[in-house]
Amino acid sequence: MTKKIIMLTLGLLVFSILWSETREPAVAGQWYPANEKELQKMLNGFFKNVKLDGEKQKITPSGILSPHAGYVFCGQVAAYGYSLLKDKHYDTVIIFGPSHHYNTGCVSVYNGDYYKTPLGTVPIDKKMVSEILKADKKFKFQEFVHRPEHSIEAEIPFLQYQLKNFRIVPILIATNELSLLDKLAETIIKIIEESDKKILLIASSDMSHFHDYQTAVEMDSHTIDLIQNKKWDTLQQDIFSRKSELCGYFGFYVFTKVLQHFGYDQGVLLKYANSGDAMGDTSATRVVGYSSIVFPKTQRPQKAELSPSDKKYLLSLARQSIEYYLENKKVIQPEKPKSEILNVDRAVFVTLTKNHTLRGCIGQLMAQMPLYQAVAEMAVSAAFQDYRFNPVKRNELKDISIEISVLTPMKSVKSIDEIKMGRDGVYIKKGMRTGVFLPQVAEETGWDKKTFLENLCSHKAFLPKDAYLDKDTEIYIFQVEKFSED
Repeated sequence: MTKKIIMLTLGLLVFSILWSETREPAVAGQWYPANEKELQKMLNGFFKNVKLDGEKQKITPSGILSPHAGYVFCGQVAAYGYSLLKDKHYDTVIIFGPSHHYNTGCVSVYNGDYYKTPLGTVPIDKKMVSEILKADKKFKFQEFVHRPEHSIEAEIPFLQYQLKNFRIVPILIATNELSLLDKLAETIIKIIEESDKKILLIASSDMSHFHDYQTAVEMDSHTIDLIQNKKWDTLQQDIFSRKSELCGYFGFYVFTKVLQHFGYDQGVLLKYANSGDAMGDTSATRVVGYSSIVFPKTQRPQKAELSPSDKKYLLSLARQSIEYYLENKKVIQPEKPKSEILNVDRAVFVTLTKNHTLRGCIGQLMAQMPLYQAVAEMAVSAAFQDYRFNPVKRNELKDISIEISVLTPMKSVKSIDEIKMGRDGVYIKKGMRTGVFLPQVAEETGWDKKTFLENLCSHKAFLPKDAYLDKDTEIYIFQVEKFSED
């Protein structure tokens, strides 16, 4: 009996191997060596040539922006980012790559069993892939999209060289639909929040394409500056107007959304070069740029921890910003304050009241800029851009009181039982419809939880009042530290 069980087990193992779905290398022998020993030797040379100062060597990446061209051109640059993975462990690596061959209007997530390179096979994190595919009908496994594509494949040998016992989630972006990419970012954020796995994000992208050497250097320097200073809106505008170039921008867009949510969005440039540098030709007329930028795992504080003087400064800045806009018709550019906490990226709402009646309220749900800048911009938005009210006039400013609410990062909840009235703000999302209530809404109205959620659904998200009960409705909570001139 024991012998039969052993034979059956071996038979099933052989069957599973024979019938497993493996994505074969598409560019081995072209973009990098197809021979295992040659590839190992090449990678070994790249990593030996990495030169980083002591502080950068200490970085533990949460994300890496890495190039994906032929290794003779970009391999040395890529090695800089991957060098920081030595002696680290990650359970799963999520790789965002652009689809160079197909635009299917979808996000193609590989749902086979393995990705293969000359260094061996890497298993797919099937559970995570399944969770992503279930989130939207435009998240699909399109095998034909993955078959010829090099953008993800080029990253995997570097991971194999540095890591052991890891799985991957290969995501090819075959769409430029930002709302769909927002949904992808939200899906991945939710998966990470509910997982105890150690996860690394990789954004696969080259930079400028086919300009002369000097133009490429200038364009790429501008792009890198925007990334390092987290000017995401400007980066998007410049990508669309071709002032900046990232062939993997739409994957990088999702990558940065996820990093922003978890507070790991301060990029550190490790290495930049272009194909002219690789070939020793700085007079080249058609070069491609490459950068290795890592995003350290240094999470920002979850609570504002603002001192009385910090709060006084922010309230004064909010009022000054409104006055400045009334005078100059543009947003003030305040000097960087000395207080460290004011320079941390935070999401914030600014609320204006007049005679204890709402006069304007606008804010951010996700941190996008340092707190002091966010307060200055949201104060102006609340005063002049809240569509529910006429713009604030100079003669009424003296009667207006300002309240500031600094938000913690949002957390997904599985049950409304996790919501505590008066403590939690609630953000609700179903399809393209969203709505948010700050925690103080419950205090000001006296609503119970059911009434609170019904009003959030019907009056803010324009959904049926009981939409919060639907299985496909997403609910997030957050807390705030609020303070006002009153």
